[in-house]
Amino acid sequence: MGIMVKFFPSNRADRQLTLLLLAGVFGFYFRSLAPGLLPGDAGEFQTAAWRLGLAHPTGYPLYLLLGGGWQHLLALFGVAPAFALNLLSAIFGVVAVALLYGLMVRWLPSPLPMRRLTALWTALLLALNPTFWSQNLIAEVYTLQSVLVVGLLAAAYALWQPVVRNEERQAQVVLLGLWLGLALTHHATTLLLLPTVGLTLWQSRRAWWGNPRTWLLLITATGAPLLLYLYIPLRSGPGASPWYHQPLGDQVLTLYQNNWASLWAFLSGRSISVGFHSVGAALAQLPQAWLLWRLHFLLPGLTLAVLGLYVLVHQRNWPVLWLTVSYFCLQQIFNLFYAIGDILVYYIPLYLIAAIWAGFAVDAIGRGLSALMQRPVATGSAVIDDATVDATKDNNDSDIAQPAPQAALAIGAVLVVALFWLPLQLGFQFYDQLDQSHATGARERWNAIVAAQPPTDAVLVSNDRNEMVPLFYLQAVEGRLTGITGLFPLLAPDARFQDLGATVATALHDGAGRPVYLVKPMAGLEVRFALQAATAPLVQVVGPAVTQAPAYPVDKSLGPLQLLGYDWQSTAEGVKVGLQWQVQEPLAEDYTTTVQLFAANGDKVGQDDAPPGGVYYPTSLWKPGERLVEQHYIPLARGARPTSMLVGMYQAVDFAPLAEFIQLPLPN
Repeated sequence: MGIMVKFFPSNRADRQLTLLLLAGVFGFYFRSLAPGLLPGDAGEFQTAAWRLGLAHPTGYPLYLLLGGGWQHLLALFGVAPAFALNLLSAIFGVVAVALLYGLMVRWLPSPLPMRRLTALWTALLLALNPTFWSQNLIAEVYTLQSVLVVGLLAAAYALWQPVVRNEERQAQVVLLGLWLGLALTHHATTLLLLPTVGLTLWQSRRAWWGNPRTWLLLITATGAPLLLYLYIPLRSGPGASPWYHQPLGDQVLTLYQNNWASLWAFLSGRSISVGFHSVGAALAQLPQAWLLWRLHFLLPGLTLAVLGLYVLVHQRNWPVLWLTVSYFCLQQIFNLFYAIGDILVYYIPLYLIAAIWAGFAVDAIGRGLSALMQRPVATGSAVIDDATVDATKDNNDSDIAQPAPQAALAIGAVLVVALFWLPLQLGFQFYDQLDQSHATGARERWNAIVAAQPPTDAVLVSNDRNEMVPLFYLQAVEGRLTGITGLFPLLAPDARFQDLGATVATALHDGAGRPVYLVKPMAGLEVRFALQAATAPLVQVVGPAVTQAPAYPVDKSLGPLQLLGYDWQSTAEGVKVGLQWQVQEPLAEDYTTTVQLFAANGDKVGQDDAPPGGVYYPTSLWKPGERLVEQHYIPLARGARPTSMLVGMYQAVDFAPLAEFIQLPLPN
């Protein structure tokens, strides 16, 4: 029936080509697929889908429902849930690639053989796009998003084509609404497609605008999938989403309050502090955007994409131009302004559109060569066409040339090889970087933590959310470490979790005596906390680093810091100096401390420079009111007798001092 959006031509040859494309691309992805548990968002999805619980905002209910059903289905055959969800990404990805092939076969204007070749090239250009390819190897939402975007473009394109009956047009309107509703249910960036969909509906309005039944069906088809967002409050409780309700001391750390305000904050991304760049900061992202385009398409691919736009304008192909250009511009502008760490994946729809444009360029080049090869051949002053050649073959007229120029055939062969070189070059160039078949690091790290046997009521702290996420999989899917709480910075958008120091302090303060452990050594954190070795890789946090006054009080200012005093311990090879600070005002930069020792005659006899707090708690994270201690070991030459000490801080980049250094006499 004409009301259906047909992605694939119905003839046998195209079905076979599609199946070959599916099998080839899937085999390629499967070879580099992640084998199991992953950190970060992928690990979170592996957990949330299995429990049919919440993932991070904006929720992705369609993906979690499909993914959870898929995990439980494959579990019947002994497939681990983590691997099953990785596999589902590859399946969605090859479906998107195959749908793009079918879309291009229908959209391109060339004869069918040329369309097939060009559509295959376009599909491979998307399949081997590095960022798209990377999302096929892990449990992520972006391959399903690509399926929905291609489906939405195909449904919208159908409304730009002439139809015989109004009933068929009305059915196409409803189908477009259904694709839109499903896409909105999956990923919020579908909102950027609304202008495209809106104009598409407007230009086809004569066939359905005045029909109340069509309006009702359109609203229902678009709105019904959005009801899936009720999944969020329904599955937000401790049973489905225990990581949103973790025990912390004698209370529960509840990260989602089941009310309308929390639901809106979740759907809008406000609960994870989504933000946008200023105009100046957005413009500063342009070099990064250009770098991404060059890496993902190379200069030949970018040239083809621009040429494809010219071809579409020259052909007056307004449906494809409107459907792709409007969406492309909005998505690219959004990417420049959106302040998020993983902005790379938001370029996938842009790469899809650019591949379509490049496909139209390749198709135009192919048609041009085809026309060249079909030109009549001149001999002497006469022009002899194919019919004349055929008529004279029986007369063995050797003076008449063959009609297909050999030079054009050679150029065509070279062009085909060169064009397919582009996606294949991307495959060869990025395979080693993207290959996830050996991605077992998360499993190995957490196996080591399990083997360390932390107390059953421990609070584990990491500086990295991605590193902590596998804990929730172990708890929810495998039933291990179930009594343990996992904390990390920015777990919630409040001051208790604003950085690693605040997170550890929250664990100590709110944990009501529960033992607190770092999941790995974090050098520098000892400036604020007393750390004690535990079974590797765990490090126990036993309390604050400063518990008593320094042995030698000083009480002098170093800009926004107050040097309360120092401790001094002599050794056979030198001295250990412990500086005790109190923060009066925040420090905007990371500074390096210098401790210099001088003899009575003014000669420097020893020095140690080091950034206090190291990587994990540098001075830019120090907060007013905190008392911190940093240790310096200074070797001394035999017989050296320091009588004074110079203490200061400076920026490592340009040696700019924080304030005037403090000169101190030393005890006898």
